[in-house]
Amino acid sequence: MFELAFQSWEDGELVQKRLQAPSRWDVHSAEEVAVTLGGDVRIRILQQPHQLAGAGVNPDKLGVAAALWDGALVLAAYLVEQPRYRYLGMRCVELGAGVGLVGLALAALGARVTITDVGKVLPLMRRNLQANGYDPDKGPREGAGWAEAAELEWGTPGWMEGAVAPLAGAGVDLVVAADCCYIDQDGKSPSTAAFVETCAGLCGPSTRCLVSFERRAPEVRACLLEEAKKRFRRVKQVPLAAVPPPLRLEYVDIWELQQPMPCQQQAAAKPPRT
Repeated sequence: MFELAFQSWEDGELVQKRLQAPSRWDVHSAEEVAVTLGGDVRIRILQQPHQLAGAGVNPDKLGVAAALWDGALVLAAYLVEQPRYRYLGMRCVELGAGVGLVGLALAALGARVTITDVGKVLPLMRRNLQANGYDPDKGPREGAGWAEAAELEWGTPGWMEGAVAPLAGAGVDLVVAADCCYIDQDGKSPSTAAFVETCAGLCGPSTRCLVSFERRAPEVRACLLEEAKKRFRRVKQVPLAAVPPPLRLEYVDIWELQQPMPCQQQAAAKPPRT
């Protein structure tokens, strides 16, 4: 089961809406969205729709990090569909988390998750953590899933030795990311190489890295796969049939990256839990 529930203004009246399929324009107009995955995983997502536009003019605006995107919904639905015992106590990192849906879904399944993004997104991420019961002042409950927020901006000076190293040192079992690669005004994908380097730096020999993205431009897909094949021995696409309907979207891919090349593991202090 999949459902999105939120309030929306229609003809000057505030109405309750429930959707059983993604609807980007409806979702992006809402201040809060209740997401149900697999029938029993329920996540409360706070958004800032007024921050979606204008980030290119005003760098303080959140831009795409201000709301839910289909790539995150698809990846979260895929994870919820897998055997849930696998997630109990699993150590996970979400990159470019935005509102944090994928990481919050993993925490709801029993994982210990660090959701990361650039500094200006941290306040919204922390609001979403608190909205879902993850209070940093109280700390994790014994035997329960947990989520925390941390700043990580790949491509900045020293980022592999700074923010990545402590996370990798914890022994990461799963790295997840949704819609983290993009095309700039010159038709290039400028952050993809550093993004893939970050994925590889977090991964040990048995770590899984799952990356979803919308097929907005063929250059994004080509660049991601080129960089991934430089840094991982195994690069394979997750079959669309593995995603539950109605989130089996033809325009969203999930790629699995495993077994980083030895030179990419410089940030890892110890292997992940098996």
